[in-house]
Amino acid sequence: MRSIKLLTGSILLTAALSSSSLPGFAAAEMAILQESKPLVTRAGAWHTWKDRFPLHPGQESLPLRLTFLNGADGRPKATNMTATLDGAPLAQFNDFKGADNFSIDLSGKIQNNSRLEVRGFGPSGARMRWSLYIQKPTISNVSPDSIGTNDTIKISGTNFSSDLKHLKVYLGKKHVKPLSSSPGEITAKVTGEPEGGEQDLTVAVSSVKSEPFKVSVRSHPRITRVDMLATMPREPVTISGTGFSPVAAENIVTIGNYRANVRSSTENSITFTVPDMPFPKWHVPIKVTSRGVPCRGHAYIHLDLRVVPNEGIPMR
Repeated sequence: MRSIKLLTGSILLTAALSSSSLPGFAAAEMAILQESKPLVTRAGAWHTWKDRFPLHPGQESLPLRLTFLNGADGRPKATNMTATLDGAPLAQFNDFKGADNFSIDLSGKIQNNSRLEVRGFGPSGARMRWSLYIQKPTISNVSPDSIGTNDTIKISGTNFSSDLKHLKVYLGKKHVKPLSSSPGEITAKVTGEPEGGEQDLTVAVSSVKSEPFKVSVRSHPRITRVDMLATMPREPVTISGTGFSPVAAENIVTIGNYRANVRSSTENSITFTVPDMPFPKWHVPIKVTSRGVPCRGHAYIHLDLRVVPNEGIPMR
């Protein structure tokens, strides 16, 4: 009779246990990797439940803890039990020592598909249950405070892996490329175009995910207004919008194919000098890249002898 209930892969339950329930382990650093269905006895007979531990690569090297619970879900308790692991004795009823549960350290003792066999005896309806816990990574800090495309980030925490092949980092639903790692710190590179705003950053070690850590992700720059409808080369222009860098050198502004000289900037505006370029030209695109993140869409300006202020929105 198989009793297995798998919780591997992308879904892992946080261990809601006190530290005393898992001796030698911090409860906040453990997650349920796998648990049994209720092991229910009938009066006057021994019952046997056979299960396996299907592990992801690398999980056999992580700290593992097997916990047995007697009288699960408020039901009657079994009066006797034994357990074997790969045919060798693992546990017996006396291990409860009068309590409702006990735990066994299985770190380094099981491999993929190791066999667990539990035998139980008790009154009709007596219920036991077992849960296999695994160490999970925890994140304590991420720097810099604001993350954007092409940024190198540092993730501090515990229980990371030094082996990159067992390590994955996620920003929202997108992968972040880890560059190096130690048990306490990960260096990673943000690529692609992550969604702006508050996002969840998670670390997975051998498919065991950390709790999400909230980070602020810089959105793509967006131009909402240009202060001039038309102007000449070498004249100043100010654009307004969102997602700009307050450090002028971190903003790149191009007018057509010509790069402009950025004079000053805030998070919501950039003032630049129109480059010395051929004119008159009409409907010339203005594009902005801030901290390596390109704007989505662009605005336009006319290059002419006339200087015409703009009281409206960018020409599109």
